[in-house]
Amino acid sequence: MDQSFLLLVLLLNLFFLCQLGSAFQSRSSSHVVPGTFSTNGAGLPYGARFPGPGNRQRGSIYDRNMSDGFYPYWSDCDIDGGLPCREMVALKALISKLGLNPAPSITRGFCGEDRSLGSITIGCTCNGSVCHITEINMDNAGLTGVIVGEVAELAYLKTLDLSNNEIHGYIPNDIGNLTNLTTLDLNGNQLSGTIPESLGNLNKLKNLFLYMNLLSGWIPQSLGNLSSLQYLNLRGNKLSGEIPSELGNLSQLELLRLDDNELSGELPSELGNLSNLEDFWVTSNKLKGELPKEYENLKNLTYFEVGGNYLSGSIPPFIANWTNLTSLNLMGNDFDGGLPPEIFNMTSLEYLWVSDLKKPGLKFPESANLSNVNQVILRDCSITGKIPEYIGNWSWLRVLDLSFNSLNGGIPDSFQNLSLLKMFLTGNKLSGTIPGWIDDVVYYKGDLSYNDFTFPEPGKEHMYISSNNSINDTSLDTRKINVEPKNRTKIYQIMDKRCHDKKSKFHSLFINAGGEEITIDDKRHYDADRNTSLFYTSPNHWAYSCSGDFQSSSSNSSDYIKNMTCGVASVDAPLYEKARLCPQALTYYGFCLQNGNYTVTLHFAETVYAKDEDHSSSGKRVFDIYIQGIRVWKDYNIKDRAGGPNKICNESFPATVYDNMLEIRLFWAGKGSAYNPPSLNGPLISAISVKPDFKVGGLPFAIIIVIIVAAIFIPLLLLAFMWTMGWVGHKEWRETQVELRGKSYTVKQVVDATQNFSSEMEIGRGQFGRVYKVKLIGTNIFHLDIHFSSGFEFFRHLQAVLPDQTVAVKKLSPQSKQVIDQIGREVYTLKTVKHHNLVEFLDGYFKRGLHLLIYEYMENRSLAFALFDSKSNLLLDWNTRFNICLAIAEALKYLHEDSRLKIVHRNIKPSNILLDKELNAKVSDFGLAKIYEDENLNLAIGAGDTLVYMAPEYATVKVVTEKADVYSYGIVLLEIVSGKRDADFKSDQETVYLIDKACLLHSKGKLANLIDEKLLTYNRDQALTILDIAILCIDRSPSRRPTMSGVVSVLKGNKNIKEISKVDTPSA
Repeated sequence: MDQSFLLLVLLLNLFFLCQLGSAFQSRSSSHVVPGTFSTNGAGLPYGARFPGPGNRQRGSIYDRNMSDGFYPYWSDCDIDGGLPCREMVALKALISKLGLNPAPSITRGFCGEDRSLGSITIGCTCNGSVCHITEINMDNAGLTGVIVGEVAELAYLKTLDLSNNEIHGYIPNDIGNLTNLTTLDLNGNQLSGTIPESLGNLNKLKNLFLYMNLLSGWIPQSLGNLSSLQYLNLRGNKLSGEIPSELGNLSQLELLRLDDNELSGELPSELGNLSNLEDFWVTSNKLKGELPKEYENLKNLTYFEVGGNYLSGSIPPFIANWTNLTSLNLMGNDFDGGLPPEIFNMTSLEYLWVSDLKKPGLKFPESANLSNVNQVILRDCSITGKIPEYIGNWSWLRVLDLSFNSLNGGIPDSFQNLSLLKMFLTGNKLSGTIPGWIDDVVYYKGDLSYNDFTFPEPGKEHMYISSNNSINDTSLDTRKINVEPKNRTKIYQIMDKRCHDKKSKFHSLFINAGGEEITIDDKRHYDADRNTSLFYTSPNHWAYSCSGDFQSSSSNSSDYIKNMTCGVASVDAPLYEKARLCPQALTYYGFCLQNGNYTVTLHFAETVYAKDEDHSSSGKRVFDIYIQGIRVWKDYNIKDRAGGPNKICNESFPATVYDNMLEIRLFWAGKGSAYNPPSLNGPLISAISVKPDFKVGGLPFAIIIVIIVAAIFIPLLLLAFMWTMGWVGHKEWRETQVELRGKSYTVKQVVDATQNFSSEMEIGRGQFGRVYKVKLIGTNIFHLDIHFSSGFEFFRHLQAVLPDQTVAVKKLSPQSKQVIDQIGREVYTLKTVKHHNLVEFLDGYFKRGLHLLIYEYMENRSLAFALFDSKSNLLLDWNTRFNICLAIAEALKYLHEDSRLKIVHRNIKPSNILLDKELNAKVSDFGLAKIYEDENLNLAIGAGDTLVYMAPEYATVKVVTEKADVYSYGIVLLEIVSGKRDADFKSDQETVYLIDKACLLHSKGKLANLIDEKLLTYNRDQALTILDIAILCIDRSPSRRPTMSGVVSVLKGNKNIKEISKVDTPSA
């Protein structure tokens, strides 16, 4: 009986288990829907294991223990209908990690319940009894958490909008599994990291908005796979690298916004395939190169925004064929030439923004028809002539900015027809009477400063001249029309009033820009600078002017004065608590300064673009720095230099005061962040320090030194006495000193060392003057330290510091006063240009008919002498020649790309390549050709042997870019390898040009025939590589010539010749 009972129980149990298994399998199978997995009780696919400690994902819904009340099996998962468990749990995890508060209750019946969720939307789509999450919209919901990978479990999701919150962390790679997604909007958060490559899997995606975050890294090439994409917006991040050419595959794309990033390289020509594109934005990046000709195909464009980059070449006329274009922004680039006249007849155009065109003599076209234009900005475009009357016919015009050109004449009468909000004519040569009707035409703001206007009638000056001139007056300057300062003559008149006795009294200047009066270290006393006028004259010996307009809705004093939100660890910290901001050009003038050399230190700290929470930390402030009218720093970025916001950075520059006035100008040229308000982009400065390089009040000390030294060196004392009595030389030469590598000499000493510029001391001559070898005693006795324990010790020290010093002195040829004055201003900026392959500029002198430039001495003269002069006994073997080629390339790379001045040499030739005693090559005369060219075009580029090195584009369009240097470098390479001059003049008057021979041999594949026969041994591969580089460099098209950084990479073996070649066959 017992056995029968046990057998019966066993059979019943087996039957029960079979029925249970069958029912469970049937029920589970009925829950499978397309696009999902069949799951076990834990919500996992059948056959999958519950994630253990070794394979859980960080932040996963499974990343918790049993004590949290979590258990991997849900009792209600077997119920038909409702929200699948995996989606329910994924939605719970997403909401929890995002920090949504209050969080809605999420159950399997969620889709069938009353889902009143306030401003957020969680949409469902049901198919019979089974429902799926298809939309999540939590825009501006106060979210502060992270996006978890479990969102990928929402496999039916079509819209995911988490925009305008404070979500941080990374974009999970799992989002790439949401293959039904059509809209992904994560804009306006604080997401960091890179854009996942997996987003390229979302082949149904139409809208991708990741703008205004903190994303970094490259734009994934995989985004080019999004064949359905219509809108791509990645602006306002920290993305770098090149724009992937694969984006040219997005045939449905209508909007492409990549502005306000750190993108570099050239614009991909493949983007010209985007025939449906309407909005193209790449402003505020680091893009270079020309606008690809393929962009002519973008016929549907309405916005073309490429401002704030380094684009070059000419502005293509095909832009005028974009008949739907409403906005054209080309500001802040390096375009050559002028603006095609066809653009002035684009009737669809509403916004025309152009700046920084350097073609001399550019003029308005005879006629124009911008009938719908609302804003015209043509700032710093080298425009000459009169303002055309037809501008008065543009009835929709509201903003006109023609500032910093060379316009003359008056304001046209036709302007009476306009209703302008703003008009800026600053910095031209305009004259005549200010029209009485101008107040009726300009509603909000007008700036006529730095011109030569006269007031309409006596007694109305108060309408245009600020009465807000108190140092403590921080009320807003409410003048509608500003005319101060009228011109530089006005500045001199102010200085004359400050310097009553016409004698210079000051030898330093300290200004706490935007801040209070303060003393640092009990030594430096900084003047207060709290005024908010556009033009302010301090009761001390300085003034400032501010041009441009703050485009905030309600201007106030905080527009001009910015406060630091957190302190800095520095003894100078009080200087950075406040700073002065100006929207366009901020100029400081120092009055009544002693003439001489000074060191100007500008104190900066980025206090505006400083917060992650409002995305301002991604903002870029970029402006140019001018000292004495010379640009000493192009595209200065405070945050880049300081290493971040709220960090200090001080920059020092040499300056020479000639006329008792110092001018410091900070100028916004259109680069920097493009998002509103654009006034935040303007120059920002915390303090100014100006200290003399000359000795102040040292006469008693000098007398003591003379007495001590006279006891030892009677001849030297006698010579000093003769100078003092005027028996020898010019008094000013005796009193003026030059600093050569930390040692001081009088100009008289330098002149005497040339034996009054004797031909016996001459070592070279060129189009700018003659060069003399000068040997000088090593120091000036008036600068010796007198603190020695004995006379013997002093004598030993004196011997140690008196080594001879040899320098090269260039005496410039007589030129116009304008050229000499410009050289005197510019050459001192060259002191800041230092590179081991550039001849070092030491100092100069420019007074009383004597104009000297002093350089380091190069023992082996020039490359031209070494290669071509019959008197030379130098033998340049192959290794030396190769090193010379590399040295020239590195010097030009530095001038073009690495120097903050971005210098185009304009006169590269063998006579300007000098060799030291070890035959190391250095480039000389950088910066001089531009100065002379401004005075006489033929002198700078068309004189003597320079003609054969001149790039062909200069002869046609008179425009010189760094590609002209590349062309000249190519000629020099041919000469170095061949050992022959480019132009070989024959006795029968037939001239053979090396460039023609090279091109002929290249076409026949016989470049090796150019190699110098005098070379006994050489590296054939190196020689052919250099000749191939030369062929690329002498291409007639500037755009096809390589960059010097590319050349250096090839010579160093980091790239091959094909990687820097832009065409297969050059057109030379």
